[in-house]
Amino acid sequence: MTKAEITEKLNYSTSIGCGMDFSQPIQNPFEWKIGVRYGFNNRFEAGIGTGLLTYEKLMLPLYGDLKFRIIRPRKITPYIQIQGGYGFALCRQSNGGVHLNPNVGVEYSLKYRLKIFLSLGYSLQKLERLKTHEDGFFHKEFNEKLSHNTFNISFGVIFQ
Repeated sequence: MTKAEITEKLNYSTSIGCGMDFSQPIQNPFEWKIGVRYGFNNRFEAGIGTGLLTYEKLMLPLYGDLKFRIIRPRKITPYIQIQGGYGFALCRQSNGGVHLNPNVGVEYSLKYRLKIFLSLGYSLQKLERLKTHEDGFFHKEFNEKLSHNTFNISFGVIFQ
């Protein structure tokens, strides 16, 4: 397989999204993601991605990405997708954790090599942060482990 043939099977995507957190403490996140996927055939793709997520702290997710189109590509094509990896906390006194984002969506072909998409999904982001508590007698520090469970919606563009 030549370099040109490999490049032909790559596609790049970027998306923005927001979510509704249904865990405590409630923190509705904003996300921006970018990724690259390799198309093994016209229905199955695998790749990697990164971006920025906001919860209590700013996060940098690094994840693997699997996408399966439910039908052969048409003007409007439904798909299922799963992104899984690790979210790194970009703030001091915080540690990241598991990042998981399964979703379903639909692609809409605009013109040759350009598509837009809309997806709905569930997002899990683990996070650990250092908390402090002071009163007149004690100064305490402890790690608080959080697990954000979020319903999210994303909109994006795919360049092939």
